[in-house]
Amino acid sequence: MKSEGAEAARSQTDLAYEGLREAIIGLKLRPGEMYSESDLAAFVNLGRTPVREALHRLIREELVVTRKNRGIFITPIDVIRQLQLLDVRRALEQLLAVRACEQATEPERREMLELAEACEESARRGDATEFLRVNRRVQDLKARAAHNETLTNTMDLFYGLSRRFWVAYHSRFPDSLSTAAHLHARILQAIATSDPQAAVGASNELLDFLESFTKKTVDLRAAY
Repeated sequence: MKSEGAEAARSQTDLAYEGLREAIIGLKLRPGEMYSESDLAAFVNLGRTPVREALHRLIREELVVTRKNRGIFITPIDVIRQLQLLDVRRALEQLLAVRACEQATEPERREMLELAEACEESARRGDATEFLRVNRRVQDLKARAAHNETLTNTMDLFYGLSRRFWVAYHSRFPDSLSTAAHLHARILQAIATSDPQAAVGASNELLDFLESFTKKTVDLRAAY
């Protein structure tokens, strides 16, 4: 019975984490805004205890900061911080691509080809919401296929802030959806066919694109 209770608590915490994380990335919980634990518990329709546990993970990902006696602050969108993250992420993406080429199982490789097509299809339809949903699966699969828990946990620290930045600005750049989708598809196809050189090359092209995309936002006067 004790283990069942612990499992239920983990499940509630996971639900709180996923709900809050996706709301922050999707800008439903606004950058620069302050919320109380009660506000966030009501938002995800869960108790304050799982929300409090979920916040520990969100703090680690730099999506929120707790302010003593004030509440939970949603971190602002920061161009300089984004460029710093991309600088570090480049080397990790290269390593991830190589390890996934080496370690991915056959079912994982088949799933990569399916997700590559899903990425391209979301771009053909101009469906940014679907692309983000697929992209989350892409990032999870790439990390899982490397079969390196330390690398997986480290990569998780980058994806939330990167996805939120893209959500905030992609509509200002009409070609960004098709470009991002095509590059992610190329990485998946290269890993699926065990081509580390092509996977690293496509990963570098993706990071080049993301850096260029980020720098272009400097002149925008978005109210975030």
